[in-house]
Amino acid sequence: MKAHQLAMVHSETASAPEVSVWIHDPFLKELYSREFSHCSFHWKWEIQPKNWKLLLKKTSPLFLILDLALFSENPTQAIQEIKSLSPLTKIIVLSHTDDVNVAISAFKSGITDYYLKPTNPETLICAVEKMVSQQNLTPHDPSMQADLEMFSITHHIGNAETDSKMRELAIGHMLKTFDARGALWLCPVDKMVSSGVFVHQNVDQVKYAVEHWGFGSSREAHAELRAFQKQYPLLIKDSFLTHLTSHPERWFREDSAWIPLKNASMGGILISGISKPVSAALEARTEFLVRSLEVSLENHRRFIEAKQLTYIDDLTGLYNPRFLDHALTIAIDSLKNKEEGFCVLFIDIDRFKQVNDQHGHLVGSQMLNHVGRLIKTGLRKCDHVFRYGGDEFIAILYGTKIPAAKEIAERLRKATENRVFQFPGLSIKVTLSIGIARFPEHGLDKSSIITMADNAMYSSKKSGRNQVIVAEP
Repeated sequence: MKAHQLAMVHSETASAPEVSVWIHDPFLKELYSREFSHCSFHWKWEIQPKNWKLLLKKTSPLFLILDLALFSENPTQAIQEIKSLSPLTKIIVLSHTDDVNVAISAFKSGITDYYLKPTNPETLICAVEKMVSQQNLTPHDPSMQADLEMFSITHHIGNAETDSKMRELAIGHMLKTFDARGALWLCPVDKMVSSGVFVHQNVDQVKYAVEHWGFGSSREAHAELRAFQKQYPLLIKDSFLTHLTSHPERWFREDSAWIPLKNASMGGILISGISKPVSAALEARTEFLVRSLEVSLENHRRFIEAKQLTYIDDLTGLYNPRFLDHALTIAIDSLKNKEEGFCVLFIDIDRFKQVNDQHGHLVGSQMLNHVGRLIKTGLRKCDHVFRYGGDEFIAILYGTKIPAAKEIAERLRKATENRVFQFPGLSIKVTLSIGIARFPEHGLDKSSIITMADNAMYSSKKSGRNQVIVAEP
């Protein structure tokens, strides 16, 4: 816990607690400031704070009233980042939406209370008084405060949606508690199942994925890794890969620390530029944090595997019809108006039965795989492609109108027509028939929109194949 926070906690009985208020609309300050001025709190107002992360790093408030309108794109992520930078900050949220999912996500991210705007001043004052009273009941022992902060961080790690976010939260907290310059995460490339932005680096002739935090530049991070490569043989006394996979041990040396994760596929963490004495208590908290990170990473890995078994087609690696139903439901429910519709492409491989009959089902299966990948690479990252069944594929083009969808479909058709698919001792060419339908113009539910795209695809077949046809409204 930061020194100024401890000082604030100890002096709460003698002076007015400080409450930060971050709001989007200056009118709210005018609305609340008169009523708030009569309370025994010191109010610190921030109107539309743009550099709020820097603000938190300079001074982490114990109490915060947060206007979610500041983070219209992803409010939950913003709350998580605030809690990761300042885990002990208690947050009261003012929301412009009554979406229950937003509220649930906010509470999961660690807020104290949630109110819809406009909230009357008396209600907010009562909420702040309750929040401060709860804080006063917390013991003010610095060691206990550090433990509470650690438990808060592990809670957020467990709730993080991606493994890269889990590592970011854990390592960010280590950098703060060690007052360190930077950190590196290393994992053998052939064992990596993690998401993130990595560079590859050879250590002992083995290729590792490397992710870094805190350093001023990638060059500085790589220089730190090279220095580590020179010193670790003296410390580990074994090859790096053997150490990481067989008998991982953590160590602290002067201004650096090496903390391997016990599961080899997760790698290890190098912390450098430590400027704070590493006490036994800090080592113990770090051990608890790392073990919690390992559990969360392993749970995330199992969740991804289970999800893939549920939603992934075994043959092509594309999404399957079960996930198509789920994706269409989300696409329809998330639309705010007709202008935000989406297009569905129904794609069929022409004369695919002949490929199976003439060359066998093994070649046919490989052909499906090749065509599926060709379709996927021809779409935007935000779009989804599904193997619908047999030689049929469906693509959802989000936020797309008919002219743009037709252009994308033509590009897929031409790419397939011009492609020669190579197999051992065999070259095959195929074409695609594609039908297009748009929600809501061609259908107002999942079944009808797929049927309309399917009918348009059959019209392409009847008209000579290798064509793109748009459904009739």
